[in-house]
Amino acid sequence: MRQFVSTFLLILECFVTLSAAVHVVRWCVFKKAEELKCMSLSRAIAQTPTFAINFTLSCVMGFTEFDCMKLISADKADLITLDVGLGDIASRTYSLRPLAVENYNPSSPADGLYYYSNIVVPIGENVNPYTLRRREVCFAGAGTAEGWVIPLSRLMGDLHAINITQCNSVVQNLIQFLGDSCVPNALQSAFNPFGDNTQEICRLCADVGTQAFCTSRDRFAENQGALRCLYEHRNNPETTKRPLAAIVRAQEVELAATDGWFPKGLYQLLCPTQQLSGLWTAPLSEWQTCQWGRIPARLVMTSSRRLDLQPMKDFLNLLIVHFVTNPIPGSPRFNLFSSTEYVVPGQNWVQRNLMFSDFTRTLYFPPENQIMTFYQWIDKGFLNAVELLNQCPLPTIRWCVVDYWEMEKCERMGSAFAAKGIKPVLTCILEETTIDCMRRMKDGFVDMMNVEAGDLYTAGSQFNLVPIVNENYGIGPYYYAVAVVRKINPDILISNWKFRRTCQSGVGRATGWIIPLNLILETAQIRVFGKHLIYALSELVSQSCIPGIQNRAFNPTGKIPLNLCELCMSGGNDRCQRDNRELYFGEDGAFRCLTEAGQRLYVIVLAVVEASYRWNPDYWARNLREDDFELLCTDGRRQNIRNWHNCHLGKVPANTIITAPHKTENERLNMWRLLQYGQEYYGDDWNPTFRMFDSGFGHSDLIFSDLTESLTRIPWADQNYTQWLGKDFLRLVQALQDVGRYGELGIYQPVNGTA
Repeated sequence: MRQFVSTFLLILECFVTLSAAVHVVRWCVFKKAEELKCMSLSRAIAQTPTFAINFTLSCVMGFTEFDCMKLISADKADLITLDVGLGDIASRTYSLRPLAVENYNPSSPADGLYYYSNIVVPIGENVNPYTLRRREVCFAGAGTAEGWVIPLSRLMGDLHAINITQCNSVVQNLIQFLGDSCVPNALQSAFNPFGDNTQEICRLCADVGTQAFCTSRDRFAENQGALRCLYEHRNNPETTKRPLAAIVRAQEVELAATDGWFPKGLYQLLCPTQQLSGLWTAPLSEWQTCQWGRIPARLVMTSSRRLDLQPMKDFLNLLIVHFVTNPIPGSPRFNLFSSTEYVVPGQNWVQRNLMFSDFTRTLYFPPENQIMTFYQWIDKGFLNAVELLNQCPLPTIRWCVVDYWEMEKCERMGSAFAAKGIKPVLTCILEETTIDCMRRMKDGFVDMMNVEAGDLYTAGSQFNLVPIVNENYGIGPYYYAVAVVRKINPDILISNWKFRRTCQSGVGRATGWIIPLNLILETAQIRVFGKHLIYALSELVSQSCIPGIQNRAFNPTGKIPLNLCELCMSGGNDRCQRDNRELYFGEDGAFRCLTEAGQRLYVIVLAVVEASYRWNPDYWARNLREDDFELLCTDGRRQNIRNWHNCHLGKVPANTIITAPHKTENERLNMWRLLQYGQEYYGDDWNPTFRMFDSGFGHSDLIFSDLTESLTRIPWADQNYTQWLGKDFLRLVQALQDVGRYGELGIYQPVNGTA
C-alpha cells in the first residue's frame, strides 16, 4: 500500500510539473498570527523540493476578511478560507466561489462536511432564548454562519424572540433586542453601510482604541474570542458586565479547554427547544442534540473570474499529500491543521483556526459541477436561514407613477433593488394623473411618490399627505426658479411680457406657475377682473405652453384659453398633458420649448446649465451654447446664466417623496431604508445596471429629478408640508388664492369640497 501511495504521489507531481511552470499562490490572511502560520507554511513548501518545483506560497495581508474578499476579486490574492455565512457575502458581493471543503470526519462523509452552532451559557443561570433580551452576549462575528445566520434566524423565525422592525438591517434589529454586547464586524461597512450602528453592539469587545476594535482582529473575535469574552468578563471583578452567552461553533469549548484557560465544568448549552426535563439547557456533551442548526463546512474560496482553476486545486491537493496524509521522509514537518504554536509577540493568548479549522482532518474536493457557484454547493436549509434573517416587516412598497416612461423606469428600479436583495419589494402602480396618485395614496392603495413643491402643497393641503424624504442638488435641499430668454431678444425684460410667448413647466408647479404668476402680479402686468386669474394670463401673453392648464383638476370650469396650450408640441390627446406625454412638460421640457418655439422660460437654473453646457445628450440640446441665453433679474437687469445665485425669481424647496399620514414612524423609516440602500448601490450616474437619478435619452426627471445628487430623510418632526415648504412659499400660494377664485387659480381645488 505504501508503495502504491508513493507511486501515485510521484505521478501527481510529474503531471503538475509537466503541465505548468512554477505557480505563485497568494493566500489572503488578516491576522498577524495567521500571517505567521502562512509564512511558516511558505517556508515548508520551499524546503520540499517536489512541492517547490511547482508552487510557491505568498502571504497577502488584508485588514479584515472583507478586505481579503476585495483583494481576491481584484486579482491581488487567490485563496481564503471562509465559513459559509461569510462565503455568502463573498459570493454575492465579490463573485467568489468554492474550491475545496474542510472535512472533519473522512470516515463519515455525511457528518464530516457539516458542523453545528451552539450557545454556551454559565451553569446556574435560569436562561432560555427569551431571557437573552437586554442581556450581554458575545458573538463569533457578524455574518458568520455559526455565530450569526443560524442562531439569529431561529431567534427571529420560529422562536419570535427578536422583533423585526427594520428591513435590510439585522444589526439594527439586534441592537433593540440585546444589551451591551460584542459583535465583531458589526461596525464594518458590510453591516453598517451608513455608519449609524451604535456602539453598544461592540461595547464588550476587547481592543478599545485600536484599529482592531470590533473587527475580526479583536481579541474577542471569532469562536475562541467569543468564549474568551464570556469567560473574562464574568471573571473580571473590575467590571459590572456579565455576559449571559457566547454563540460559537460546536466543539470550540473543547479546544479552549485543551488550551487550559476555559473551565468547561462551569458552563452548559442553551437549547432552541425545551428539554424533557423542562429546562432549556443541556450539558456540553450534548452538542449534537442541543444545537441551533447544522452548517455546511468551511470553504476554501477563490474568484469565479479565474479561468484556470486546476493549478489552485493541484496546490491544495499537494498540501494534503505532503503535510497531512503522506509526508515525505526528510521533508519539513508542518501541521496544516494546528494553530497553537503561532503566538504573536506581545499577545499572551493562544489563537486557533488559522487558515483552516483546527479540527479539520482533510480537504474534500467536490465535483466541479457541484461548486461552480456558491449556491450550487450550499443546501437549501442554510439559504432558508439567510432568507429568514433578512425578512422585512413591510413586505412591499407601492410606488405611484403617471406615465409609461416613469412606469418603465420604476419597474427597472424594482428589479435592480431586488437583484441586491433590498427590501421591501418595490412594485409600481400607474395612475392617470398626479392627483389620482394622491387620492389613491390617501385611500391606502399606494405608498410613495415624488412631487415638486407645488404638488406638495396640494398633497398636504387637500389630501393630508406628508413628505418623508427630500432630494439634494449639491447646493442644499432647494433650487432656484429663474426666467431665461434668448440673448437675441434684448427687448424682453422682467416687466414687459405683453404679447410675448412663454414656456412654463406646468400648471400648479412652483417654477411653472406659482412663482411666475406672483411675479406677474407684483409687476402689475395683469389686472384680474372677477378673480379670473387664468383668463387674465391668457390676455397678457400671445402664446404659451403650460402643460395641464386644460386639466379639470386645475381648471374645473372647463373654460380653456387656447393660446395657453398653443406652443405645446405633442399631438392628439397627449398635447398639453401634465406629464411626459407632452414633450414640453417639466423643467427640461420648458427649456426645449424655449429653444424651439418660445421667447421666455421658467425653469430650475441647473437644468438650464445642464442643457446649455451640452451635458444634456438629447438631440435638441446638442447645439446649444451657454452664451445663447441670459437670465432676467427682478431688478430689471439681464445677466449671464452662470449668475443664477444673484439673478433668480425665488428659492424653491426641493422635491420630496410623500406618503400617507397613517404610516407609522417605523414604516416610514423602512421606506427611507429602501431608498437609502437604493442610492448606495445605484446613486451614481455611471452604474451600468441602473441609475436612480438619470432618466436616459428622450425624457428627463423620471421619478427623481435628474439633477439629484442624493436623497435625505426628513426628520419626523418636520414631516408635514407647511414645515417643509416654509412661510415664504406658502405666502406665494396665498397671494394667488387672494386674487383668484375656485376654478381659476391654476392650483388644484377639490370639487364640491371633496378631494
